Amino acid sequence: MRELNTNKKFIDFINFPKEYVETLKQAAELALKSEKKKKYQINFIMVSDEEIKKLNIKYRKVKRITDIISFLIIPEFFAGDIYIPKKRTQKQAKKYENSWQQELAYLVIHGVLHLCGYTDYDVENKSKMFAKQDKIFQCLFSQA
Repeated sequence: MRELNTNKKFIDFINFPKEYVETLKQAAELALKSEKKKKYQINFIMVSDEEIKKLNIKYRKVKRITDIISFLIIPEFFAGDIYIPKKRTQKQAKKYENSWQQELAYLVIHGVLHLCGYTDYDVENKSKMFAKQDKIFQCLFSQA
């Protein structure tokens, strides 16, 4: 987490393709706006599949690669870090017939919703979360 400035909105993308950053930032901002978040600091960090697996083992006691892991670090200000694995998301993009940019945007929205308290660990909560993220995703790509 970079130095915290509680008076502004800040979103950073680390290790992401530069040509995707503007769209990904729009995805994050739409999700934050939908949850009425006015001040925030979020770092999105692209990591290897092995690194996301290590994070899952260390913090969630889950021995597998997931497509995202998020940490709300300072709830009072809404500051957090969201990790997304490169190869896993490239494979998912093909599986779901999305471009890689679309898949990353979908996961950016998903990560922001996780920071907002949404979960996808049971059928009811997953259904609620995915309906919200699908709506935000559709808004993002219908603007194009």
